[in-house]
Amino acid sequence: MSTAKISEPISGDKAYQVRARAALPLLVRQAQAGVPVFYSDLAEELGMTNPRNLNYVLGSIGQSLERLSTAWKTKVPPIQCLVVNKSTGMPGEGVGWFLVKKEDFAALPLRQKRAIVEAELQNVFSYPKWEEVLKAFELEPTTSDFSPIVTKLRRR
Repeated sequence: MSTAKISEPISGDKAYQVRARAALPLLVRQAQAGVPVFYSDLAEELGMTNPRNLNYVLGSIGQSLERLSTAWKTKVPPIQCLVVNKSTGMPGEGVGWFLVKKEDFAALPLRQKRAIVEAELQNVFSYPKWEEVLKAFELEPTTSDFSPIVTKLRRR
């Protein structure tokens, strides 16, 4: 079964739920900037050594946003599709559950997957209520310290 379907919302105390609460403000920052984030960069920002462990974190965020959409009676875009693979520029297959409500997203041709993801990214970037979403989960917007990123870029 897909982690997108079995992940629990961010309100619990499991490690992935705690990380989901830390990740959501970071994703809101990225959405407001109109820029996706690589799995490895998000994992690093969360202090995680293995980006593959983000699957439950992102699934938890997705489940939480779906519940919020139901409560608000309006769609909150799946912000977790901002997290992409460095080599493909695409989110993982698990995001398909939140985009097309089918487990066969993985079976779609790459061109069709890209079109679906690109359309949803536009919804994420243009969504005006990200601050309200954070408030609904009792989370604060992130205040980013970009000095580690600047230092990293200077070394290159």
